[in-house]
Amino acid sequence: MKKRIVTMLLVGCIGVNAVAMTGCGNSESSAAEAQVEATADETSNQHTVTYYDSDGTTVLDTKVVDHKANAEDFTPEKEGYTFVGWFATPKLTREFDFSRAITEDTPLYAGFVSYVEDTRSFAIVGSGESELLKESNWGEVISDDHRLTKEDNSEANQYTITVELQEGDQFQFAVDETWADQRGYGYLESGMLDGKTYFKNAGGLGDTPAEKSNIEVAVAGTYTFTLTTFPGEDVYDEADQYYTEETKENFNSNPYDKITWTYTE
Repeated sequence: MKKRIVTMLLVGCIGVNAVAMTGCGNSESSAAEAQVEATADETSNQHTVTYYDSDGTTVLDTKVVDHKANAEDFTPEKEGYTFVGWFATPKLTREFDFSRAITEDTPLYAGFVSYVEDTRSFAIVGSGESELLKESNWGEVISDDHRLTKEDNSEANQYTITVELQEGDQFQFAVDETWADQRGYGYLESGMLDGKTYFKNAGGLGDTPAEKSNIEVAVAGTYTFTLTTFPGEDVYDEADQYYTEETKENFNSNPYDKITWTYTE
């Protein structure tokens, strides 16, 4: 009888120890899983912004930012070149908006250009209710009043013009009556100011890219435009079926050229 009692006590002790060990094991496992989940949450709440050179492969810098925070904007240096901005695509077709919240790992691409003097003369061409554009009649007439003034600057090509425009006017900048080297809506740094739309994309003939689309005036007033050009970076759409060497300037574009503007009532 005594042996039986002792045996039962031993079995009971073993059972208690097993439960205790199992509980301890579960506790350690839960703690480990919690640590992994915490690390995963921390990782998902941060993203890496990689800053590339314009070749798309050379890394200039990397920075870690919190989820939905903004990427840091800085100006890299490259001997013999001028930095013109960060781009969202490796082909440098669209500038990156630094007000955009970062929600994933993001690559940025630096735009660098070397200075080449621009010897072209640009004019405003279009049509509408304003006197200057009514006279232009889509570029049929280009007078001195339509010509932009090239600034005296040995380090940058900048053309300016101040014009009074009416709502609904449409225009672009080009070098001649054939609209060669045209610079349209896609070259605007922005069509908005303080949350208000001043310019709209009015498109063009057929399937027109933004760079060759008409700029439509949404708010009447006096505008001063500055066209900045980088002729050494011009590209030509030689794949277009209508491209010829004689008409090549009608198939010209540039990833860095930019139109900025100021407004007064």
